[in-house]
Amino acid sequence: MSQKLTKVMIEQLSKWGVDHIYGYPGDSILKFISELKESPIKFYSTKNESAASLMASAESKLQEKISVCVGDGGPGTANIVNGVADAYSDRTPMLLITGQVESYNIGTNYNQFIKQLNITDSLTVYSAIVSSPEVIVDLMVKAMIEAITKGGVSHLVVPMDMWDQKTNAQPRDYLPHLDEIILPDEELINQAVDLINQAQKPIILYGRGAKECREELLQLSNKINGGLITTLAAQGMIEYQQALYLGGLGHTGNNKADNLLEEADLIIILGATWWPMNYVPREPKVIQFDAIKENIGMNHPVEIGVLANIQDSINLLLEKVSKKENQVWSDKVEGVRELYSNNLSKESKNGGKGICPKESIKAISEYISEDEIICLDSGDSVVWFGRYFSNRCKEVLISGKWRTMGFALPAALAAKINYPNLPVTAIIGDGGIGMVLAELLTAKRYNLAIRIIVFDNSVLAMEKNKMLVSNLEVDEVKLSNPDFIKLSEACGIKGVRVENINDLKKILAESKELKETMLIDIPTSNPIPEGTKL
Repeated sequence: MSQKLTKVMIEQLSKWGVDHIYGYPGDSILKFISELKESPIKFYSTKNESAASLMASAESKLQEKISVCVGDGGPGTANIVNGVADAYSDRTPMLLITGQVESYNIGTNYNQFIKQLNITDSLTVYSAIVSSPEVIVDLMVKAMIEAITKGGVSHLVVPMDMWDQKTNAQPRDYLPHLDEIILPDEELINQAVDLINQAQKPIILYGRGAKECREELLQLSNKINGGLITTLAAQGMIEYQQALYLGGLGHTGNNKADNLLEEADLIIILGATWWPMNYVPREPKVIQFDAIKENIGMNHPVEIGVLANIQDSINLLLEKVSKKENQVWSDKVEGVRELYSNNLSKESKNGGKGICPKESIKAISEYISEDEIICLDSGDSVVWFGRYFSNRCKEVLISGKWRTMGFALPAALAAKINYPNLPVTAIIGDGGIGMVLAELLTAKRYNLAIRIIVFDNSVLAMEKNKMLVSNLEVDEVKLSNPDFIKLSEACGIKGVRVENINDLKKILAESKELKETMLIDIPTSNPIPEGTKL
């Protein structure tokens, strides 16, 4: 029995677990959006396509399954690329659907025609133009398989005249083998165990891929007396109070831990790909565990690479490795941890007008919930978070390798849509929120009770500081900010301005169980984080 192409597409998406689609209406996709109204899939309209694709990217990172965003042809496709690049860079599966002019106008001078695939080609793992309604299921299934198995974005272009056409194509059920868990190879595990047993100075570096393995990581660390270092995306899994925990890696982390990495005779990498060359050994001895084959050995040589479910791998290690009595190394690791923890607890100088950003992060750390989803932006606010957030939370969402400004707010919207019963906080600089201010209206429209914390110092702090330390003429980094409280109120959401650090603590305590969107404006000073360079 034939159906309209739009109905078949929606049924196919629904069968593959798609609950939400993010986008912005435009002529070439109106028929698709209209069809969604009576479907089980909820369409969320943003104020700009860029925010829609960032929301889809954030959803995929949270849910670890394919997400979907849609854009109009021409300008809509150009706008949506930012979030596509974020998903591509962080290897998260996404399906991008864009409209196009009618088939018979492709290649002409028709309004808004552009070769869309030329724009997205370098950011996608698969792309195709729907040239016949009969192949729609074949194309969709292939696109989603490619996105899931390769960890990336697939792009389907649908000309306007296709939406109403009838097709006999039948939607297909989800393929369970796509979720198959790879079990560790026992021989490789035994080789890894031998190396770990021989090592006297082990360090464990873990990332987002190990996010379900908190207890196992702690057990492994204690059994081998190995220091624990996290990437930013896995921060919040383990709090600073835990023995042998050394904080983060790189500019956002514990600079005292870098020396230990250099001294270590074995680095055990679990679900991490972040390997900043200025902070890591040039010739490391590495065992790498990952569930994605392309990640192993991507950024550094490895002695052994184990492709498998990481939790299973750690559990096998715990069964097989010997307990270490390397007390000298353990004391050294613990000494660095205590030194760093003591530095975190010290009162810090303000460094100028406004509240010191690290004091704000320490307050946030104190009042955050263990089930909180924290969405970070890009810039110095992230550096301060990486160094001074010391508590546990459920999830930290970041624009990892793409590092786009304006990520935190759309990510927080997506987080609340997917986890409506969990607290969600966005931490964003005034430069970042300036790029997505209109999405405050999206939060209001869908009544998304998120907490938006703005570090407000009226300057692009990271850019200014890099110019200063590089002896460059500082220019064009000062911001012309609105009154964020009045702007919030104009958007119909609650806005409060912090007067001092105690005021911030009070507001954070009172806003733990939000019923509406809330923006907290923190007048912030602008100290230069140690290690800043161009």
